Amino acid sequence: MKTARSIFGAFWLAWGAWWFLLMMIVCTPFVAITLPLFKRKAARWWIWFLFSKGAPFVLFMCGVRIKVFGLENIVTNQAYVFVANHTSQLDILTAASASKLPYKFLAKSEINKIPFFGYMTRQLAIMVDRSSKESREKSVQYMIEELNRNMSLLIYAEGTRNRTAEKLKEFKDGAFRVAVLAKKPLVAVTLVGNKTLNNPNGFQLFPGEVKVFWSKPIETTHLSFDDLPMLKERVKQEMLLHL
Repeated sequence: MKTARSIFGAFWLAWGAWWFLLMMIVCTPFVAITLPLFKRKAARWWIWFLFSKGAPFVLFMCGVRIKVFGLENIVTNQAYVFVANHTSQLDILTAASASKLPYKFLAKSEINKIPFFGYMTRQLAIMVDRSSKESREKSVQYMIEELNRNMSLLIYAEGTRNRTAEKLKEFKDGAFRVAVLAKKPLVAVTLVGNKTLNNPNGFQLFPGEVKVFWSKPIETTHLSFDDLPMLKERVKQEMLLHL
């Protein structure tokens, strides 16, 4: 039985990867051809539209159902720093499918080398070379600029996927520093169930249900870097309520 489940999980991962690749192949020409025709702001909305419609389609084809809670906490005329937990390759698709606001996320510069995916990721994300201090510092500046343009950000608090048995790894300072620097509200986004369907320690995918919780915004206008430990603990406790 375990072997049969493993075989099915590997097959279903290949099935999901095919649909994801197909989405990228279909979207890339639309972006490449029309991007020069749009102004910058309109182009960002067009790219987000394609991604936000493609992501739930891919999840649907993979048998992944999403339940969303707390979207009433988010208003459309405000830029936020969304801080999410990270356990699975499904996280990017899940968060995009559950969001009513466009946002940019951080992505590793190595992704640039992947055909189709690298090109589309550059349009949706802020690329950063984690081994370069200069690149990390520039990414912070880019993030603040995007927030000031009223574009929200989604940053994974743990930095990388959580491959441990713990519900949450130690949080990095990055997302919290950016929120304080830009004086933008911070929102905990808790993704529940992705790790069960797509464990980061294996190469399998299963159909099932995931839940996305959008917590109430935390104002940062009156905070400084001295408040980072408090902010991280508050977001951690918000996430643990749902995990």
